[in-house]
Amino acid sequence: MEIKDSLVMDAHVLFHPIRFRIVELLAEKPRYINELSKALGEDRRHVSYHLRTLEEYGFVSSKYEISDHPKSRGKAIKRYWVNGKVEEVTSELRERL
Repeated sequence: MEIKDSLVMDAHVLFHPIRFRIVELLAEKPRYINELSKALGEDRRHVSYHLRTLEEYGFVSSKYEISDHPKSRGKAIKRYWVNGKVEEVTSELRERL
């Protein structure tokens, strides 16, 4: 029962419309929050909330890097990418459905 409950919770987290779109964008390439915010047409704070949720549940990883962009040169900014859990959960759901 615990495995099923875990899968249901993971699916609930992953398949929220904004979070799923974030995962789709990150599957293309790692991105910074500003890139995601622009691509989604969503406020940066809203995107940040969903990124934290995805990271908390293990779908997304991140690390700080020193920016070389002219506007933020020398600042530490966080880059995000998807990890293997996205594929694990979607595969398991396909098998069970």
